[in-house]
Amino acid sequence: MTRPIVLCIGDNPMSAYVYHAIRHLGVTHVIQEDGPSEERPDSLKSWGRQLYVRYTIPLMRWFSRERVHELKRRYPLNHQPIPLHHLLKVTSLNDARAKMWLDRLMPELVIFHETGPIEPEVLKRIDCPVLTVRPSMAAGQLEAYWAFRAKPNVCEVRIEQWTERGWSVLDRSVLYIGGTDNFATYPYLQLSTGLPLLRRQIEAMLEEDVYDRRID
Repeated sequence: MTRPIVLCIGDNPMSAYVYHAIRHLGVTHVIQEDGPSEERPDSLKSWGRQLYVRYTIPLMRWFSRERVHELKRRYPLNHQPIPLHHLLKVTSLNDARAKMWLDRLMPELVIFHETGPIEPEVLKRIDCPVLTVRPSMAAGQLEAYWAFRAKPNVCEVRIEQWTERGWSVLDRSVLYIGGTDNFATYPYLQLSTGLPLLRRQIEAMLEEDVYDRRID
């Protein structure tokens, strides 16, 4: 491979797990935006849910320590920070500096994890396949709040690729929720299930001509 893989992330410590899981596949640079924070709620119900998460998640983490350790054993997650010499920090992945880096690096593959909403114009200018892990906690997608549903309709992790028609699902897997799972354990549950899917898609794209793999 002569061109690099670029990982684009938000200010989320879970993204370090993604970096270490795929770095040996050719990740040379990580573009990190300052945000995003959670999306601004658009209803009173959303405000209440956001406040509930903000003030109860430390307690959830305390009571979920054993479950988190179990999930980490399922798929070894490297908690070491991303090396500083691999980081390129920008205000937003939609700003001119981020676009400049993507143009200069000319990546073979771009992966987004826990970023804010990316403008379609930015995605269209990337001349290589673009993958992401969904649902995203950062983007405020309601699927990520499955822990608040008594009977969730869908509980899964997806690997999606950007196409001219939007995001298209490449792979998906059901998340097997235990009785003690909650909002604090969700990110670990998602990555322990989703990272093998992401690795599989990257490896498949690198084995073939990545441009033949693009979806028109």
